[in-house]
Amino acid sequence: MTTSNASLQLARPRERGSFLLEGLIALLIFAFGILGLVGLLAGSIRASNDARYRTEAINLANAIVGDMWTTQPGDLDTQFGSSGGKLTAWRTHAAGLLPSASGTNAPQVDLTQPGLSALSRSVVVTIFWQLPGETERHRVVLTAQIGKNS
Repeated sequence: MTTSNASLQLARPRERGSFLLEGLIALLIFAFGILGLVGLLAGSIRASNDARYRTEAINLANAIVGDMWTTQPGDLDTQFGSSGGKLTAWRTHAAGLLPSASGTNAPQVDLTQPGLSALSRSVVVTIFWQLPGETERHRVVLTAQIGKNS
């Protein structure tokens, strides 16, 4: 029995610290997992913000087209032309909802296109925005027919 006790005592010093090494490796794997989850969270927040701003842009475009439908055809140029009162108010509202929606990124309304009939016109609404910290410029383009198409 003395020989087995001696071999047992010799084997123990070699195994010292292996439990600590296993714990450190497990901690390292856990840390990489947490970093992966943080990366996924950042990506989902970015996608959520993009979807929010895209929805805001579509709602703004639909709002101005709806406002055009309720305006008399003869008043479209004065209200929604380059310096029209409703267009200016709408652009101010858009600048408050979308990041970088002013200056060269200001929403544009094109009323110069002929419509499907002599009593209508084709309207093109273009809205730009740029997310904070990004260089890519996003846009939504909405085309609508305003007036009578018969």
